Amino acid sequence: MKYFCMPADFKTETLDAYAELNRTHTDAMIFETYGNITVKNRFGSGRNTSDLQKIDMEALKIYVAHSVKHGIDFNYTINTPYMGNMEFTKEGVAEIRAFLTELYEAGIRSLTLALPGLMEIANEMEPGFAIRASVISNTNTANKAMELKRLGAERVVVDESIARDFKALKSIVSAFGGKVEIIANSVCQQDCTYRIFHYNQIAGDSIDPTDGVSCSFYRHRCALRTHKDPSTLLKAAWIRPEDLKHYVDIGIEYFKLQGRQAVATGDPVRAVRSYMEESYDGDFVELLFMFSSTKQLQLKLDNRRLDGFITPFVENDSFCPKNCAAHSYCSRFAEKVLEGTGAEQVLANGCEFLSQNDPFKTIQ
Repeated sequence: MKYFCMPADFKTETLDAYAELNRTHTDAMIFETYGNITVKNRFGSGRNTSDLQKIDMEALKIYVAHSVKHGIDFNYTINTPYMGNMEFTKEGVAEIRAFLTELYEAGIRSLTLALPGLMEIANEMEPGFAIRASVISNTNTANKAMELKRLGAERVVVDESIARDFKALKSIVSAFGGKVEIIANSVCQQDCTYRIFHYNQIAGDSIDPTDGVSCSFYRHRCALRTHKDPSTLLKAAWIRPEDLKHYVDIGIEYFKLQGRQAVATGDPVRAVRSYMEESYDGDFVELLFMFSSTKQLQLKLDNRRLDGFITPFVENDSFCPKNCAAHSYCSRFAEKVLEGTGAEQVLANGCEFLSQNDPFKTIQ
């Protein structure tokens, strides 16, 4: 069985569509959506608030009630990596507990958290919450997974850097148990230099956004990097719908689709249907961004041309040495995928546009 966790767009008609998908699929189901309020919110998450819909507590209650009616859970995200140390003050703890009580009264029964202190506070609440350790917790070994389990996490989202490290994934599943979750449509490069700093930037902008400079700095540079070297896109931590079976085979049944910034203008129903059916024909970049009009890359990748890409990672636990300078597999595969597609001009145009439109340069 494959279980899917989807970013909430807070539309009841989307929940209705998810329920219909659940009725028509016997080996896959959408069991949960996730998100958080953005109006009068004091607690950060893993997304800039400027990228999200305006949702207050009353709208959340309505959405959760409709979700529960369909047998679909809602997971509330407070997965910020930094809260200004408020979790270490009496006043801060009291405020956190009051907010968690409000969430419980709104029908919330599970939380996605990253901070260990916040996990301890949530664990002490009565009645309690099921806790999912966020991808921001950087779980890339069995030891880290077990430490999070001791902190109360009943489910853990593994770090994107091990998305194709089947040896590490098997080890975590063996130690932690069945509730290991992986992001299926990640566009983040594995071992990204910006990762920890990007999440720290988001921690601030998920509560009190500064301006367009901070919110665009890291994603602008990631987009420019990919336009300069398209093999970067193949090195990202995504999983094709056709390749989910390899993860199910090693005991991973929980799959998260990210994209809370994309669902308002995208088509999450179409995206999750492709993953539930383990089949997709078309531009894989469109699928990664949930068919959103706000996607950053104009580059196109025919999903069928990616057939076989993951095979050596599955068959050889030591295939990827994490040294791209000495291992050219992704670069060679990218050349094959893009051959004859006219990608060179798209990439050149993208590089020129991004280089000339860098908000960070306007403040220097």
